[in-house]
Amino acid sequence: MGQAESHNEEMDLEQIQELCMTFMKECPSGALHLHELKRIFGVLASCEEETLYIETVFHSFDTNRDNALDFMEYTAALHLILRGNLEDRLKWSFKIYDKDGNGKLDRQEVKNLIRIIYKIQLHTTAINMTPNEVCDRIFELVDENHDGQISFSEFMEGAQKDEWVMNMLKLDVNASGWVMQNCVKMT
Repeated sequence: MGQAESHNEEMDLEQIQELCMTFMKECPSGALHLHELKRIFGVLASCEEETLYIETVFHSFDTNRDNALDFMEYTAALHLILRGNLEDRLKWSFKIYDKDGNGKLDRQEVKNLIRIIYKIQLHTTAINMTPNEVCDRIFELVDENHDGQISFSEFMEGAQKDEWVMNMLKLDVNASGWVMQNCVKMT
């Protein structure tokens, strides 16, 4: 379960540099706004699940909360998604799941994100379970104190103890392929 396994295809430094050049070309102001990110990735307003997912990802990287990704936030996002180590990717996944930012995951937060990922068909496992069943199983395996919430430490420990849980929690959605497919169109 090493770093190489967390990516469906490894990107080299040259490809990342191309993506940075795309940023400079598409965002000469130095700021990437949500509507621009949606355009770059071809996310249509009519696709609610893709819109919600890209908005969630965008806001997770907008560290200064100014509703724009500056070049540093953009490159940090690319590095994490495309080349980040497993622990950092899990920390980011927790942040994505933790919609209300309270440091704990409730069933609704987990279920909503799993449902979105299933609907946009980014999840490529052959599991024959509904999002509700996946959520229930995650809580059975990870919620150690059975308080109905998953703390950050439970999240990290659960993901590292069980490969199935890791695959469910790490949000491995073939980001490399998605980024390359959509950003290459822009160059």
